Amino acid sequence: MSDGSLVIFTKASAMLAEADTMQKAKELRDLSLTAADWAKRKGMGQAAVQYARGYALEAERRMGEILAKTPRAKGTRGQQLSAGPGRGKKTGGHVMSPPVSDTPTLTDIGITKRESTQAQMLASLPRKVFDAIRDGLKTLTQANRELKESKRKARRRENAALVESTPSPLKSGARFATIVVDPPWDWGDEGDCDQLGRARPTYETMPLEKLLELPVDKLADVDCHLYLWITNRSLPKGFALLEKWGFRYVTCLTWCKPSIGMGNYFRGQTEQVLFGVKGSQPLLRKDVGTWFAAPRGKQHSSKPDKFFDLIESCSPAPRLEMFAREKRNGWTLWGADAPA
Repeated sequence: MSDGSLVIFTKASAMLAEADTMQKAKELRDLSLTAADWAKRKGMGQAAVQYARGYALEAERRMGEILAKTPRAKGTRGQQLSAGPGRGKKTGGHVMSPPVSDTPTLTDIGITKRESTQAQMLASLPRKVFDAIRDGLKTLTQANRELKESKRKARRRENAALVESTPSPLKSGARFATIVVDPPWDWGDEGDCDQLGRARPTYETMPLEKLLELPVDKLADVDCHLYLWITNRSLPKGFALLEKWGFRYVTCLTWCKPSIGMGNYFRGQTEQVLFGVKGSQPLLRKDVGTWFAAPRGKQHSSKPDKFFDLIESCSPAPRLEMFAREKRNGWTLWGADAPA
């Protein structure tokens, strides 16, 4: 390391110890970024560049700590300083501007919203995680992703304990990371009561209005996967349910059956599963396609075991199956026909 770089880094170290205001922290960040660029151009090596960038991150973290303690006014600077011509309150023929707030805005502080967000994010990280970012062992994106997943796992453990405390999902207060819903559709509202080959269900059905009232949103965790079984004809209903329950539609999984079934027009040989997400929960694996082949079940409307094997490999516990009719290890079952 050259004498010039030692001077810069020594000065940065001293500035970090004294960075107790936003202006000082910003000056340190800017100086450190300049030093990193200078070290790179001079070919001083990656260690020197990372050293300077580390000081820049320390300065940003300090900015975030200062921001967290600084009250800020809402709205834009222009709205606070002046209402503009003709927009103030008229008093005795004069237009008076609204009072100026003493609370600084981001513009007053001299940083952008994006800078503020990143600085406060860095300040919120545990020191051990931040040090890994500063030393170039992790990116901020990687660290954020890991922290989010750590929080998800903690919530899942808490919810799993709640599930074990009582057999009733609603009474337990648990929130599920994965929910499968196979609604007992009432086909009468589609005018298909006499559809060719349709078997009469042996369970009580529910109209769409009742399905919309299901407390799926109260059973879903902050980050949750939803698998909603739906026939090709009823897809519009499925999208309405996802929206009502607070999930965003992501994709559709298709069950390909070995033989054709009912239908007034085309004979059905597929069934769909709408996949919706609440929050930002990723899949446990990244190698799964959007269709699977499996034989029909023994009972009317029963779903193949292969589907549940797929879900268990893709979506985390605790898992809830609504309108379940078969016992399944590791799942919470809910519905009138659910086995004890």
